[in-house]
Amino acid sequence: MHPPNHTRLPRYVRGKPGTVTRYYGAYDLQDTMPEGVETPVEPMYAVRFDGRVLWGDAADANSVVYLDMWESYLQSV
Repeated sequence: MHPPNHTRLPRYVRGKPGTVTRYYGAYDLQDTMPEGVETPVEPMYAVRFDGRVLWGDAADANSVVYLDMWESYLQSV
């Protein structure tokens, strides 16, 4: 995923497998929030990533990262 515009999705998790752990509800997609423009609403989730998946053997054995992500950031696997 290489969007042409701003995104709040960190590059280090793009294309990496994670686990949805929580559904927050639907919120404004802040990637598209220039002043005066109506923003789309999308479901938002908490997603858990294993540190070893993100950083390989350099990660601590039990490290995890949780990110809040809009639905358009996710891909089914």
